[in-house]
Amino acid sequence: MAYIIENVHLMKGQAFTEMSMLVEDQRILSSASNFDRYNYMRMDADTFIMTPTHVLFDQNLPVKEPFKERKEYYLKNFIFKGSTVVFTTVKIQFERQLEEKLKQTKSDLLDSPIDFVLGVSIPPRLLNPGFIRKCKKLKIPAIFLEIDEMDNLSTMPWGWIKEALFPYNCPIIPLFPESKHKKGRQVQLNTWSDLMKKEKLPAVHDDLSNPGPVSRSVLKKTGIFPEKSNLHIGGELSYNLYNINAETKHRDEHGLFFQSKHLAVTVDKGKVIRAGSEVYYRPGKGENVIIKTPGFFTDNY
Repeated sequence: MAYIIENVHLMKGQAFTEMSMLVEDQRILSSASNFDRYNYMRMDADTFIMTPTHVLFDQNLPVKEPFKERKEYYLKNFIFKGSTVVFTTVKIQFERQLEEKLKQTKSDLLDSPIDFVLGVSIPPRLLNPGFIRKCKKLKIPAIFLEIDEMDNLSTMPWGWIKEALFPYNCPIIPLFPESKHKKGRQVQLNTWSDLMKKEKLPAVHDDLSNPGPVSRSVLKKTGIFPEKSNLHIGGELSYNLYNINAETKHRDEHGLFFQSKHLAVTVDKGKVIRAGSEVYYRPGKGENVIIKTPGFFTDNY
């Protein structure tokens, strides 16, 4: 059944737009300043700020824990924060493990209440053309490189790696040891960024371990955006509503994430999963998001 969400105060990134939406089931059919001539049921969003739902990065999902612990983890770390997608990794030590580990992880996440995107996490020795071609065939949208020392990357065959990544071009994302202090991580990140720009490789220059949602830049490079964390005509109806008050009305989308105490409603693909203190927890509702083309909406690495 179609209906109208009117008086929408939409915050996407740092852009603020006032609009109304015509929606049906899981999709946004149209948007306009108003739909006064339409005779549909209406929902008034005037007392809220609307944002797309957030994508969070998490390598440590408790997939082997009992159901109660898994539920509490998803509630605390995702649903109560307005996240409906988790970006996570499958740790690979040997090339022969790739398909088996991916299959096992998908099985472990069958009862996930939110969607998930799977990248692979590998040591530098596995970053070779043969392994990359297997990742492309399996539509893996990101290769996370576990970096202990930057010096170890100087002998990598970057030309062959770049050739193997084309044309799927899933980005390479750095992972630094958790024991590394913040200043040291930043130095490594700067060195990594300089190397990737020099080699002109599809890569991420952010530290995904930082708190907060995955940035729009990273979502574009991995191809998660525009399918997820986006509100657009033809796109899925997944959004957060934050109460408008002194703590929220001057925030951008990233800043609103840290105001989760003012998060009133979360809708995932047209279904309310959180309204006030009430949560509608649906095990198995989450889907494995398959990325067809990473980086399609970005022209720089």
